[in-house]
Amino acid sequence: MHQEAEAILLTEIFRAQGKEVMPRDTYELENPVVKMPGTEFMEKISAALEYFIRERLNTDPEWKDIKVILSDANVPGEGEHKIMSFIRAQRSMENYDPNTRHCLHGHDADLIMLALASHEVHISILREFDNPNGRIPARFYQFVDIWILREYLELEMKTPGCKQDTERLIDDFIFICFLTGNDFIPQIPSLEINEFAVDLLIEVYKTTFNKMGGYMVNTDKIKDKYGAYLEVSRLEKFFHELSLCEEKILLKRYELQEKLLRKIQSEAAVKEWAKGEDRGEKKTSFAQQFFYPVETSLERKSDDVVRKNTRELWRTVSDIFCNKDDLFKNGACKQDKIRPGWKSRFYREKFGAETSKEVGRLQTEMVQKYLEGLCWMLQCYFYEVPSWTWCYPFYYAPFASDFKCLSQFNISFTVDKPLRPFDQLMAVLPPQKNVLSCALPKCYSKLIGCEESKIQMSHPTGI
Repeated sequence: MHQEAEAILLTEIFRAQGKEVMPRDTYELENPVVKMPGTEFMEKISAALEYFIRERLNTDPEWKDIKVILSDANVPGEGEHKIMSFIRAQRSMENYDPNTRHCLHGHDADLIMLALASHEVHISILREFDNPNGRIPARFYQFVDIWILREYLELEMKTPGCKQDTERLIDDFIFICFLTGNDFIPQIPSLEINEFAVDLLIEVYKTTFNKMGGYMVNTDKIKDKYGAYLEVSRLEKFFHELSLCEEKILLKRYELQEKLLRKIQSEAAVKEWAKGEDRGEKKTSFAQQFFYPVETSLERKSDDVVRKNTRELWRTVSDIFCNKDDLFKNGACKQDKIRPGWKSRFYREKFGAETSKEVGRLQTEMVQKYLEGLCWMLQCYFYEVPSWTWCYPFYYAPFASDFKCLSQFNISFTVDKPLRPFDQLMAVLPPQKNVLSCALPKCYSKLIGCEESKIQMSHPTGI
């Protein structure tokens, strides 16, 4: 059932139980889309931050000598990347003090990679996390000191008997970690973080370094528009060495998932049997469980209760769809046993490539786009965004063994401008009117659903 239809059904069930919920056209106030750039919510946040900063600067003596820079949602780019751009700009100044200390606060692990890419030694990242072991919920803070991480990486990455530049080793470490996937490209299929993929990448790098003939990344050439900062011949040798482990990893993963699947399905069967026993004792039907007469003397609930009921409704909808999507519990997560021809079957089932010619053409295109993605990220992490419109067009990444003949690809990007906040919203919001009414000005929301609108093709109906 579509999530929208599920929500409508649950609304009726909640109201039949006497649980008042917010009107249907305001449900999306619980949706994260209203917290995107261009929304009223983000505009209020920006205004509140500006007021708070001005108030502190004018009234608090401890803020007297502090310089505050506010870069809100109206400034293009992700927050962590904007911070690193500022640090790089500082480093380029003649009077910059190399002993300047930086402290960044945020959850995103990408901050660690960006901090390493800055080559600033004195950076600490303040991370907030929940205590998973304590009985009483509590929040803790931890410092990630980049200078200590740099020392560990120097020990881990160095090839025995080989004189190496620590800074370039760190650059290569950042680069090979891209292969485990991030916000911009998917991971190589044989690499999973929770399967110690980073350890594997480091080991392959160390054993292949001499064969490659040196480092893969040269950030001195990072401004080159044709990708000269990436040594593709060395990268190809690295992928070849990585591909030697690929089939073993996929086979082991298959065996472990089959074992886990049998265990989960067995436990689920026991739970279903126990539920059946309970239903037999209580003799209650679906209607008796979910539909109760509404009390005529029901008093109007307070706004807080209504909001609480609405949040409960949407959590229930989310739980329903999580359970439906749990491929282990419903038995749909059948892995294709690794045997000869597994790669061709993958491209046929995932992309509909039937002939070997189609598979070859698809592999070539995926490798080229993935290579573009690696170059795009290198420039983002070490310099600036080379293109605001570039994206990796496939859901899956190529296999490590697909990366061959890399020198045939010419890498370049089109210099363009980022989308403005309202344009960005128009590009990502779903076409449902109740979503649009919460997140867009009325003059913009009218453009969607209008047959004469030029953006109608981006918002097809019936999805």
